[in-house]
Amino acid sequence: MGAGRNGDIVVSVMFSDSAIEAVEVVSHSETPGIGDAPIERIPAEIVKYQSLAVDAITGATLTSDGIVAAVADAVVKAGGDAEALRVVAIEQEVSTEQIDKTADVIILGGGGAGMAAAVAAAEKGASVIVVEKTAALGGNTVRSGGYMNAATYTAQNANMTEGQMETVMELATEEPRNEVQAKWQETVLREVEEYKASGATYLFDSPSFHALQTYKGGDYEATPELVESMCLNAPEAFEWLKEMGFDWRDYSVAVIGSLWPRAQMSQTYKSGIGFIEVFTKQIEKENLSVEILYEVQATDLTVTDGRVTGAAGKGADGTTYNFTANKGVILATGGFSANVEMRQKYNTIWEDLGENIPTTNSPAITGDGIVMAEAVGAQLVGMDKIQLLAIADPETGALDAHVGDATSICVNKEGKRYVNETERRDVLAAAALKQTDGVFYIISSTQNDDLDENGYNSYGLHIDDLVAAGEVYRADTLEELAQQLGMDPEVLVESVKKFNEAVTSGYDPEFGRTVFNTHALIEDFGPYYACPRSPAVHHTMGGVRVDVDTHVLREDGSWIEGLYAAGEVTGGFHGTNRLGGNAIADCLANGRIAGLTVVSDN
Repeated sequence: MGAGRNGDIVVSVMFSDSAIEAVEVVSHSETPGIGDAPIERIPAEIVKYQSLAVDAITGATLTSDGIVAAVADAVVKAGGDAEALRVVAIEQEVSTEQIDKTADVIILGGGGAGMAAAVAAAEKGASVIVVEKTAALGGNTVRSGGYMNAATYTAQNANMTEGQMETVMELATEEPRNEVQAKWQETVLREVEEYKASGATYLFDSPSFHALQTYKGGDYEATPELVESMCLNAPEAFEWLKEMGFDWRDYSVAVIGSLWPRAQMSQTYKSGIGFIEVFTKQIEKENLSVEILYEVQATDLTVTDGRVTGAAGKGADGTTYNFTANKGVILATGGFSANVEMRQKYNTIWEDLGENIPTTNSPAITGDGIVMAEAVGAQLVGMDKIQLLAIADPETGALDAHVGDATSICVNKEGKRYVNETERRDVLAAAALKQTDGVFYIISSTQNDDLDENGYNSYGLHIDDLVAAGEVYRADTLEELAQQLGMDPEVLVESVKKFNEAVTSGYDPEFGRTVFNTHALIEDFGPYYACPRSPAVHHTMGGVRVDVDTHVLREDGSWIEGLYAAGEVTGGFHGTNRLGGNAIADCLANGRIAGLTVVSDN
C-alpha cells in the first residue's frame, strides 16, 4: 500500500525467487484522467526494469510515487530489499529520431481550450494535430470543479431576492468607465424593465450582466471587448456542448468567487473531466481528423517570412518533432501557476509566491506557451495578476479532497465567520491568510455537502476515505465537530445560527452577503462536516495579448500571422481577479472561437 494523490493505492505483487513477476493496482482513489496513465504504465515498467527507480509520469507525480511506494511496501513484506530496488539504474534508450508532421492546424496543449479548438476546427474540415505535454488530456480543466459560467435558461429555476436585484441595479447605474460598459448597462436596464413587466420572480441574468460583473470583479482592468466576447460566447459554447451530448443540469449555482448563481455543471460527470470526454467522444463519433500526440513538449514556434508556420517539440523519449501548420498554430498551453520562478518574477500583489506556496494546478502548467509567444514578438499583458484560491488543501494545494459547498459557512480555527463567502477570490484569499495559520474550515450538512447519493464528492472521492485520511472531519453534532477541531462548541454553534438566519432572510447583516444557493442552510441534524482549506496559487490572469477572434497581437496591435491563442495562456479577459466559473467559460468559448477563426482566416 502507498499514499497516492487522493488516498491509499493498493497493489497486488507476484514474486518469484529472484524477480518481480507481476504488479497490478487493485484499488485506488486517484482522479480519472490524471491517474490513468501511471496506473497503466508504472506497474509494467517496474516489472520490465526490475527497478523502483522508474520515472514518474508527467502531470501525475503523486500517483506515480504512490504506486512505487505500494510496490516497495509489498517487497518489504515479502522479505525483499526495497531500498536496493530503488537504486537499480534504468538504462532507457534515448531516441535520436526526428519526425516531421503536417496538418492544417497545430494545437499546443490538450486541455479544455485546446480540445475545444481541435473539435471546432475539425468540424469545419481542417486536419488537426494536438501536441500534449503530459501523458493525458485535460490540463487544469480535469482538475477543476467542472463549473462553467454562462447566462442561460437555467437561471429560471432559481428565485430572485430583493438584495440580488439591488446588486443588479447598482452595477447597471454606476458611472461607466467607457462606452462598452455603458452599452452593457443600457442593455441590462432594458432587460430588467422587460423582466419586471413580465412579472417574473426567477433569478435575473444575462450575458451583459455577466460582463458587468466580470469587468467590475477585475477592477475594470480587463479589456472590455474581450470581456464582452467571452460572456456573449459562453452561452453558445454551452449549447454547442449540449448538442454534442453533454448533460448539463437544469439549474445553476454560485461557486466560490463567482458573485452570481450562473455556474453550470454536468449531471453525471465528476470534476471537469466531462468537458474533455465530450470532445474525445465527438472526435470518435464524427471521425474527425484530429491526431493527439502525448508526452511531447513544444519548445519553439517556427517563423517563416514573419508568419508562424509551425512548431518544434521534443518527446519524453528524446524524439524531436517538427510540426508544419498549413493554416495556423493555436497556443492552448495554460498559464504559469506551477512555475515558481516565473510567478516570483512577475508577482507584485502577494507577499510570497515562492516554493512554500502550493498550487492547485497540474505541475505541467509552467508558462511554456507564453515564453514561446513572447520570443516571436507577442505582447504580454497583466502578468502580475496572479490569483490565489482559498479552498485548497493546506498541504498539497489540491482541490479534490473536498467536501462542502465552498460558498457555505466558512469559519476560522476559533469557530468564527470572518468574510462574506461569496466575495471575490482575491478578497477571500487575503481574508483567509489573515486567519490563524492561514487555515479555515468549510462547514456543511447533508444538503450542502456536495456528496452524491453514494457518498462521493464532485471529484469522485468517497467521504469515508476522506475522513479516514484526515482530509475531512465528520460528526453527528456541531458540538462534537467543534471538539474535533479544537474550538469552543458554543462559538461554532452561534456562528452557524447567525449564518442560518442570514440564509433565511436573504441578507447577511454581518458581512453584507446577498447571494445564497438554494441549499445554503445548515440543517439542524447531522452528519456535519468540516473541510480544512487554505489559499494556493490557482490562476494567472496575465498572458499573451489577443483580439476577440483570438489572433495573437504584437505591442503595436498588429496580428502575428498564423498564431492564435485561447484559454489561460492569454491575458486581458479577467483584469486583476477572475470570477469563479469564468476559467471554463474562457477556455471553451475562446477555444471554440480559435478553432473557427484559424479555418475562416485561411
